[in-house]
Amino acid sequence: MAFTAETGDHKVTRSDIFLVDPRALVVDWTKNLSRNGEEPPVDEALIDLAKDMLPRKGQGDAEDGSSGQLNPILTRPLPDRRLEVIGGFRRMRAALRLIESKTCPDFKIKYTVSRLSDAEAALVNLSENLQREDPRPVQLAHAIRSLTEDYGLTMRQVAGRLKRSEAWCGNLVNLVVLPTAIQESVAAGRTPVSAALELAKLPGDQRIKVFESLAEQGTKITAAGVKARRREAHEVTGDGGPVPRTIKQVRAFFEGKTGPADPGHRLAMYLLDYIAGKRSDEAMEKYWDRAFDPAGSRTVG
Repeated sequence: MAFTAETGDHKVTRSDIFLVDPRALVVDWTKNLSRNGEEPPVDEALIDLAKDMLPRKGQGDAEDGSSGQLNPILTRPLPDRRLEVIGGFRRMRAALRLIESKTCPDFKIKYTVSRLSDAEAALVNLSENLQREDPRPVQLAHAIRSLTEDYGLTMRQVAGRLKRSEAWCGNLVNLVVLPTAIQESVAAGRTPVSAALELAKLPGDQRIKVFESLAEQGTKITAAGVKARRREAHEVTGDGGPVPRTIKQVRAFFEGKTGPADPGHRLAMYLLDYIAGKRSDEAMEKYWDRAFDPAGSRTVG
């Protein structure tokens, strides 16, 4: 079906790629999820991008489409028939820079149109940026939180689009509960994500205290260092929660308590395989049903 949009003085019709004055498009920088809803800064990198997007022949886009912009931005139609930018915010800002700086005052930006809901547009925006650049973990965590809480998407939907596991996405989102000082340290590369996620497992009032205490030592904050503090806090006060065990530690425990002749040995091995992802939920459920009778007594070794 043909699509016609009103873009101020410019009328465009649907085709594979359009050209339009970027000032005729609607842009809401708060929807730029990969950058925490911020307008891309006009820094050296953006100025270089703008230069790369300059037409290679004449002013504006030559009739043969010789613009230096390789990838079109993505837009969607609004109810008032204007077009809103939902993907390619840095290219959009670079195009505006070309006009503002009078480097190319009649620059036309390439774009495509797709009919998307608010949630779909937000998901496309984030996944497109993941393909083109590697957003910082804290930015990605806030973006995932926004998709699930502000747009109502399930973690499975987000994980599927980002080509990540639900567990990975759910774990990363824990970064958003950390105090600002810790998030800034992670964003600056001073604190590893693994250490920050360990800090997130502490009670709220303990996170900044442990972080500042480790930082004062002058050594790099590590996940092992935070785990040690969590273990100490748990042993003394019960706070912080026990440190999670690795599969290797669980295996060592089982092997120390069971042997081939022990009735619990086979169950222990099944549990280890299940935890390691070597047995499916269905296989584990079938084994469990065979291993125990309805009254809960073990029937199979």
